Amino acid sequence: MPKKQKKEFRDRGIKKGQTDTEGLDEIYTDNFSVVKKPIIVSRSGVRVYYFVVALIIGFIGGVLGELYVNNYFSSQGLELTSIWGNSSEAGVEKQVIILKSSEVNKTENELSTLIEAAGASVVGIFSAKDTADVDVMWDNLYLPEDQLGNGMILTSDGWIVTTKRVISDVKQKFSVVLADKKIFAVTDVVADEMSGSVFLKIEANDLKVVKFGRRDAWMPGEQLLVLANSFANGGYETIVTNLEKLNYQEITKPQDLLRSSEVYKKQILLTDEIESIFSGSPVINAKGEIIGLVHASDRLDSVLPADYFSPIIKSLLATQEISRPILGVNYLDLAHTLGLPEKISEGRSQGAVLYGEKESVSAVIPGSPAAKAGLKPGDIIIKVNNEPVDAKHSLTELVQQYQIGDVLKLVVIFQGNEREVEAVLVGE
Repeated sequence: MPKKQKKEFRDRGIKKGQTDTEGLDEIYTDNFSVVKKPIIVSRSGVRVYYFVVALIIGFIGGVLGELYVNNYFSSQGLELTSIWGNSSEAGVEKQVIILKSSEVNKTENELSTLIEAAGASVVGIFSAKDTADVDVMWDNLYLPEDQLGNGMILTSDGWIVTTKRVISDVKQKFSVVLADKKIFAVTDVVADEMSGSVFLKIEANDLKVVKFGRRDAWMPGEQLLVLANSFANGGYETIVTNLEKLNYQEITKPQDLLRSSEVYKKQILLTDEIESIFSGSPVINAKGEIIGLVHASDRLDSVLPADYFSPIIKSLLATQEISRPILGVNYLDLAHTLGLPEKISEGRSQGAVLYGEKESVSAVIPGSPAAKAGLKPGDIIIKVNNEPVDAKHSLTELVQQYQIGDVLKLVVIFQGNEREVEAVLVGE
């Protein structure tokens, strides 16, 4: 660059009173071949420009994100709901619900309230230890792995119910730990072979008892709380799960469909497999009602329904023994049996058709109340004391809710003809 031009460039500046852009414009009006005038953008213009660009990018990202999330949750079949919200029924569009912090807190409070209310009735069951000998104190201490399972309090004076998975040997000595960590020796053990429930007695008073729910009100998809007594975890272990099936039965061959009026075969199935620490634990609905116990079977996602053992509590309290009523029939449940010839089912989809297997299993047991009432193979029982035999209530479940000596009025169909008979239930 020539020296003169270079000096003139140094001497030029922004005059007093000029704006920065006016001064720059004047500088770049001279004919300098080596300096080109840049594009001038004010600082406020830069901010507006980037703000607009960011807004457009954010909008596009939000649209694409919504499409992705909706597609992902739809393909996975997921639904976020409050802890006691009902699951979507078939054919109903699933929704993703984002809970506000206040709603989450309310849900947590409801769960805490439920645990607090039911927790006092849940007990831990252990093999008994001899605590009298202080010289072997360490051997008398209870460890978490010593716990056999759980149970729940039935009466304020100390009757407790659990399952045979927890109490496999009724001759063994047991101890019960209450929610307040007080330990009681079990003084009596009574097992019910029909339901798989086991009753324990401790010498205590003013215990908090449970309340039972009605099967009619239970629905698949209903959310449930499983509650275990756990002194090692601050008092309780909990799982929130769902009711999957009300009438689950494992069937591997056609003969498994044959049922007895004196044998329970159906269970409640949960959506989640439950850990062994919950064996014998009560399963509780949102109202705080007991629907059953984690069952004594190979599956820990099954539940022994409460109405399988609740009817015998009356006789247990009266005699300290289990007394089950007998009707004396074997049958096929039409609501759960497909492919029967019409001459057997008579075209009906509900009811109990009395059926046996030649000489090995009698449809009507000789000398039983059913035989004395005149019931015959092929008869279809459709009502018990005006309650229908249907998909929700099997003949066994309806009969076993009564006591020994009760009279049952049975509505029966045979070859299209309907009649009513009476049967007086007897004991074992």
